[in-house]
Amino acid sequence: MIKNTFLLLFTLLPFYSVYSQGYKYNGQVVGLNDSTCMLAYYYGDKQYAKDTAEIDANGKFVFEGDEALDHGMYMVVLPDGNYFEMVITEDKFSFSTSLNNLIGDMKFTNSSENEKFYRYMQFISEKQTALKALQDKKESATETEKKKIDAQIESMSATVMNFQENFTSENPDILFSKILLASKEIDIPEPPINSDGSIDSTFQFNYYKSHFFDNLDFSDDRLLRTPVFHSKINTYLENLTAKMPDSLIVSCDYLISKSKANPKVFRYLVSYLTSKYERSKIMGLEKVFVHLVKKHYATNEVDWLDEAQMFKIVDRAETIEPLMLGSKAPNLVLRDSSDVIHNMYNLSTDLTMIIFYDPDCGHCKKEIPVIKQNYDEWLKDGISISVMAVSVELDREKWVDFIKTYDIGDWINLAEFKTFVDGEYNRENDPYVTPFPYIKQLYDINGTPKVYLLDKDKNILVNAIKGNIGVEQLSELIINESKK
Repeated sequence: MIKNTFLLLFTLLPFYSVYSQGYKYNGQVVGLNDSTCMLAYYYGDKQYAKDTAEIDANGKFVFEGDEALDHGMYMVVLPDGNYFEMVITEDKFSFSTSLNNLIGDMKFTNSSENEKFYRYMQFISEKQTALKALQDKKESATETEKKKIDAQIESMSATVMNFQENFTSENPDILFSKILLASKEIDIPEPPINSDGSIDSTFQFNYYKSHFFDNLDFSDDRLLRTPVFHSKINTYLENLTAKMPDSLIVSCDYLISKSKANPKVFRYLVSYLTSKYERSKIMGLEKVFVHLVKKHYATNEVDWLDEAQMFKIVDRAETIEPLMLGSKAPNLVLRDSSDVIHNMYNLSTDLTMIIFYDPDCGHCKKEIPVIKQNYDEWLKDGISISVMAVSVELDREKWVDFIKTYDIGDWINLAEFKTFVDGEYNRENDPYVTPFPYIKQLYDINGTPKVYLLDKDKNILVNAIKGNIGVEQLSELIINESKK
């Protein structure tokens, strides 16, 4: 499937043209006629359309442009959604195949790299067909016959591995060899035996992690335009790194340090990692985002954003940083429905929960009653906790109605109306409370409900928006904190 959605923060690289002669690729797919096909490219974990071509009555078409394409793995997407890949490291070549056998019938002219690529693909395709035939035969075979078939399968696997090894050693400089090498699994040695006779249980994992990128060339930006680069990066972060901010920071710094040999790879990784951790679904990982911004953006190491974009991302990090887990929460001083001023720092309970909500928010109407039900149980269990419920929309009637409807009158229900007269903000009308327009930025209210849980010193234990943490998980955390 071809995707055309770009990440907002992930400002993708334009196609850099280092050549002036343009590109021209003449193609033919026998069996197609009078339709349209698409030339698409890989970038990161997505695919993007680059060009389209009209297919004539003989299945012939031409992809052509004035500026040469960045080298990488491309796809020719056919009208029925099927596609075949080709390596673009040359500006002009021709190819032909048939609709009934896209890989087997493929032939290239004036493209030595694609000739080698399809020699490999055709070999693998033949072996896959033979393997399936053996597996099908095995289903109805006798036990004696199964052993023979297993031996044949093992022999075939060895043949394929030898072919792959020979292919990469004979063609070390072509892009597809680099793709194959990057995809190759790491050979992990047996763990050493300690002096007491025990086996180091962590050796193999640590070896695998430390050698995971041995065969990935970070200096070759062509690999960005293949499926393998992003896959390796994502596997390293998701499967080989603990989902803890400090661990992920170490991994991100390691990856970025490896990318500095190539400015395009560096740009890709910094942009991708920053985007990935800006709004992670895992609570606490915003620390990774803040670290990346402070290290690479605020230091002017990033040079591909304009002034407005740079300000936006640095400002975002500066907003988030005071709200990271473990930080002391900014104070809130607001009035309740009886005009009584409440100072958050003066609350003496062991725990404080702040819930920012919108009376019209569907998620708020669903989750706040569940939190209220749990709150009543916490009190019965003797847990010392206060709840400050802050409306982020200034409609007094809706606010009061929400409090009554959801039976949260025993919470500290706060809003701020006095500084707004006829829709205009005037700080002089109520200089004693936290300025309302500032609250959304102060607590990074970019959606509702937004929940903070604070300890007795008002340090942040939970910073969650809908989807970050469930009420059950929140309740479990509160119970555990109350026992400390």
